[in-house]
Amino acid sequence: MKIFLTLFGISSGIMVGSGVVAILILIGIVPRMSQVSNTKEFVPFYEMILVIGTFLGGIMSLQDIHLNLGKFSVIISGLCYGVFLGFLSSGLTEIMDYIPVVSRRLKIPVIYLKYVIISLLIGKVLGSFLGRLII
Repeated sequence: MKIFLTLFGISSGIMVGSGVVAILILIGIVPRMSQVSNTKEFVPFYEMILVIGTFLGGIMSLQDIHLNLGKFSVIISGLCYGVFLGFLSSGLTEIMDYIPVVSRRLKIPVIYLKYVIISLLIGKVLGSFLGRLII
């Protein structure tokens, strides 16, 4: 029974991990981030950090590991988490053509679309912070 559960857990993890990687590749988060920040030479570094962070986050959640690094590290990690979620949500909206469709239906002038995008990103980051504070 333990062998079955072990194989089931490993195969489920591989499937979920493959799905996450497929979504990140489809969205193109890493190339887009490097394009926006003019740091195309760091794409391999960004990809490596993304894989390492995902792996360590999975290990820490499975093993119930807690790090008490102080308030400053919580602020830094929260900012990094917010930036990642902001890029992820903006990538999703870009893929689904959400913003152009909504702007046409609501008849929002093109000049204001950058404010719509910025407000979506700020809302996602603030929502992440509030979610972390409440939990």
